[in-house]
Amino acid sequence: MVTLKQIANKLGVSITTVSRVLNYDKSLSVSDEVRQKIIQTAAEFDYKTPRKRVRLKSSKELLIGIIHWYDMKEEIDDPYYMQIRRGIERLAMKSNINTLLIYKNNGEYKPEEFAHVDGLICIGKFSKIQIRQFEKVTKNIVFVDSSPKEETFDSIVIDFSVAVKPVLSMLIKKGYNNIGYIGGIEYIGKNVKLGERREFVFRDFLYQKAKLKKEYIHVGSFTSESGYRLMKEALSKKNYADVYFCANDTIAIGALRAIHEKGLEVPKDIGIIGFNDIPMTKFTYPPLSTVHVHTEFMGEQSLTSVIERIEGREIPIKRVVPTNIILRKTIK
Repeated sequence: MVTLKQIANKLGVSITTVSRVLNYDKSLSVSDEVRQKIIQTAAEFDYKTPRKRVRLKSSKELLIGIIHWYDMKEEIDDPYYMQIRRGIERLAMKSNINTLLIYKNNGEYKPEEFAHVDGLICIGKFSKIQIRQFEKVTKNIVFVDSSPKEETFDSIVIDFSVAVKPVLSMLIKKGYNNIGYIGGIEYIGKNVKLGERREFVFRDFLYQKAKLKKEYIHVGSFTSESGYRLMKEALSKKNYADVYFCANDTIAIGALRAIHEKGLEVPKDIGIIGFNDIPMTKFTYPPLSTVHVHTEFMGEQSLTSVIERIEGREIPIKRVVPTNIILRKTIK
């Protein structure tokens, strides 16, 4: 197994610097370039931090239900939630904890099918009716990517305000004056529409900077097909943005295809940046700049939380996981 010293020697930095970067210490004064090289080198060597080598301990054999608000097809189309689940399952396997995958059946959950679980990890967004269903099964519930009833349940989330504002600041510093947005609308069930936090922060931040141009905002769904269609519509007009911030990488990948078909060069003619840092972003052409979300870590933290609740912790905890910008080749 590769060590911190080997990574430090390869890059000519101190072991302390490598350790603090890989443990996401935001107080460390180091350039984004050095931070990115450390993270990429660690990934190439498959370095595992002590956090990733951890095993959970429980006083009894456990079965944890993993509830998805996506169905199986949607999970494949948007790997973000799949990566969260992978983090749960990997730590559960190392810790000899059993898991049960729970998807919607004809748009509904059937609590009788998972009534025997010791705890639930709920990935995504859920209605009040659904949450009441889950509570009838167990009080040991943790939410990932949403934070309902914070006075009752644990949650693992990211702060979209903290995640999005640095992206927009970076784009402005790089000289982009016309910044566009391509996003989606999320629904709980068929009729309940959710507000999109990334779009809200985008609008508010650029409005405060007197740089908001509503004509460059395009909203559809969180799919590559939607990203392709929306970008194609944007490029069909006389004026379009200099750079587009996409609400997830799947949208950005579809948008890249539309840009290529238009005959534009990225990033010379137009820039694009995604969100989530799903694995395929490294292999787009050119490789996609994005915001890295520590999805597997979010999954690990959710399993840790639900075990703590099962073991007797009564005070709910909200864990906010940081993000960081990954600059590749789609931003000038």
